[in-house]
Amino acid sequence: MERVAQFNEERQREYAESALIRLLTDESTDPATKKAVLTYLQPWSNAFQRMISARVTFESDPALYALALEHQQEEIGHDAILRRSRAEDTKVVWDPVIEAGASWFVDQFAVQPGVKKAALAHLALEAGSLVFSQAGTRAFPDDEYFDLHDEADVGHLEMGYDVLRERDDWSADGVIEVLDRGWQVIGVVSDRIAECARRDTAA
Repeated sequence: MERVAQFNEERQREYAESALIRLLTDESTDPATKKAVLTYLQPWSNAFQRMISARVTFESDPALYALALEHQQEEIGHDAILRRSRAEDTKVVWDPVIEAGASWFVDQFAVQPGVKKAALAHLALEAGSLVFSQAGTRAFPDDEYFDLHDEADVGHLEMGYDVLRERDDWSADGVIEVLDRGWQVIGVVSDRIAECARRDTAA
């Protein structure tokens, strides 16, 4: 448990120094570029609904199914909240990198054993979302989407550690391996969002 927590906290710290997070927290970033981040966040947010639905669909362990269902119910509609937050921005985008990253998570929720599914959902996706939301609240004060996630993601992250405390059908090496891959995918998608936001708002 300690090894997993140390690994994951280090990945959170690394993510906090990523191009996307720095873009949002840097006061010199053009406001239009920050808003463009939300444009490219939307397809990831939409895909997140598919990810958590896949986890529910493919989970056969009763306790982990209940947790997956609880998580899904708490996340339903968050993509719609983001759309409301960017009401003035009606642009619809499709990006192969974002879609490929989302598809990787959907696939993992279909094929990984239950504890690894929980680790990916709570210790990678939700931990990354927490770091992102903390940056988002600085970039977009009083925004409904970020205010919601800044609070909810803390509890969702802790759900993952609760699973590890309560279960013994996992190994630190196995969980760390899948978390490492998940964080790599999150990093690639985040870098792509930052790249697209800058590209679309370049003077």
